[in-house]
Amino acid sequence: MNARMQASLILWVSALVTALGASFAVAEPQTVEEVMDGIVTRLYAEHDEAFLSKIDATSVQSIVTPEEQKILATKHWVFDVDAPAVITLLRDSAQEEIPFWLPDSGFVKTDRRATNTEDWSYEIWQKNVPPGRVELGVNGFKNHRPHYLIAVGPQAPGGKVNISNLNPEFPRVELRPGAYAYNDWPDLLWKDVPETIKGQTLLTTIRGRSRDAHLIDAFRHTDHPSSPAPDQIVLTWSEDPRTTQTIQWRTDIKQGKGAVRFAEKGSTEQKTLDVTPVRLEDRMLANDRYEHHYTGVLRGLKPGTTYAYSVGNPDSGTWSDSAEFTTGPDKANQPFTFLWSGDAHNKKDWGELMAHAVEKNPEAVFYTTAGDLVGMGQYRDHWDNYLYGLRSMSNRVRIMPVLGNHDSIDGLGPDQYLNLFELPKNGAAGVTPERCYAFEYGNTLMVSLDCTTDLAPQAKWLEDVLKKTKATWKFASYHFPNFEPEYDQDAAEITKQWSSLFDQYHVDMVFQGHVHYYMRTKPIKNGKPVDSPADGTIYVISIGIEDRDRPRSTPEFAVKAFGGVGLYQTMHIEGNRLTFRALDKNDKIHDELIIQK
Repeated sequence: MNARMQASLILWVSALVTALGASFAVAEPQTVEEVMDGIVTRLYAEHDEAFLSKIDATSVQSIVTPEEQKILATKHWVFDVDAPAVITLLRDSAQEEIPFWLPDSGFVKTDRRATNTEDWSYEIWQKNVPPGRVELGVNGFKNHRPHYLIAVGPQAPGGKVNISNLNPEFPRVELRPGAYAYNDWPDLLWKDVPETIKGQTLLTTIRGRSRDAHLIDAFRHTDHPSSPAPDQIVLTWSEDPRTTQTIQWRTDIKQGKGAVRFAEKGSTEQKTLDVTPVRLEDRMLANDRYEHHYTGVLRGLKPGTTYAYSVGNPDSGTWSDSAEFTTGPDKANQPFTFLWSGDAHNKKDWGELMAHAVEKNPEAVFYTTAGDLVGMGQYRDHWDNYLYGLRSMSNRVRIMPVLGNHDSIDGLGPDQYLNLFELPKNGAAGVTPERCYAFEYGNTLMVSLDCTTDLAPQAKWLEDVLKKTKATWKFASYHFPNFEPEYDQDAAEITKQWSSLFDQYHVDMVFQGHVHYYMRTKPIKNGKPVDSPADGTIYVISIGIEDRDRPRSTPEFAVKAFGGVGLYQTMHIEGNRLTFRALDKNDKIHDELIIQK
């Protein structure tokens, strides 16, 4: 081989190696999400939980590299302007930590303030920018609510600025008194706005974005981590209660394919349903970041039949203890009992209350809620506590939950809820499946509504459900009360959209929560009390934990109203007769009602 050929070969090999190296190179993080994922993964590899719990503003500077800081300072909120613009940043005065990038980014703090209807005071920072891209950083390394806000106006008097390529895209409103700011709290309005910024275009956001770079006091620990053994075994219905049964459980991520083994009670003809796990993540859960979640739907079952089952992992041979369920009856008038409770907030005393409720009512076929199952819907350790509280019942009593504002908090959505519960996907068009749904058991219709999202699409669907059903008894459940003297957020709209349909199609009872006390109304129709349950809908607010001792007096439209005690409710249906009771952990009956149709 001559020298020229040798040189050419060396160049070719070098180019090939470079190309191969480029093809296998790990892409540098480009987004805030990618940066934070890399930082957290690095921290887990290099430090223990004790270190993670002590991260503060000083140590963050040594944890986050300059390259990562640059992305965190510029890629959190970006948009383009087509003319010279004034960018106004409104920052909550109560936030102790000034975002690290703000003082050096050209923004100047003014002496002006804005306030909202909660009397939160916002500092006003401003800077002038030329036409082009505007890049803004994270809210900070602490989880401070609320997030800062951005307004955009022209530099020249009477000028105009168009905003494009906004990411993330949220609605834009005119900044003025009476306008809203946060999409997860639309009733929080501006009260005082300086004249100099009135009329600017306000870029709304959600409060939950304050967690995008949360590192200080961010890492959590679950008292109930996943393990090789299946746990959190939960029965729900996602299809027909008469002929199907949905079963969920979890293990650690070392377990692979799962299975349900089941048979009619007393039969030796066992069947097996294989189940592929889904890997779930809570990035800030220091001792159990990942888990495997399993969902199996048994179909082709016989109505009114008892089945024995167990769940587990065939490869490891790890199985749960055997449990039983009975499918729904073919006969509509077969007597049955179900349970419901108000807010739980994953509290230990609520779990003890529900264990007692099932011990006293072993015949209960399902349990439903009025929302706020947990305190923080994005925290899996809260869900671990909630499901631990249900451990004595969830493998034999169906759990049919309802969303509350804490389950879908700060505008971040109910992903944990949707991942953990497989529910009917027969809800309203335009609403995320399983956020609202309906099912029938025996002669009873249960409608679960989500008052934390759009009401109107659910109203259209609700009317269709109520119009078609032939059920003797009709119940609805949602979180926010709309017949309660002190709570007015969303109440008028709920009454307009949903209660009008309850009146038209005669829904018997509505289950609610949120205000943390107990109240049962008289039958209500067209917003006014009526004499008979045959003529109106009864609204019941309840609370599953001991809390507020209120209201101070019983509203004129209420039969009972009191606080300070955690309750569960039993609903026993026998043909045309309903027996309703509200009880505490000592079996004291605090309220009772019998309706005979």
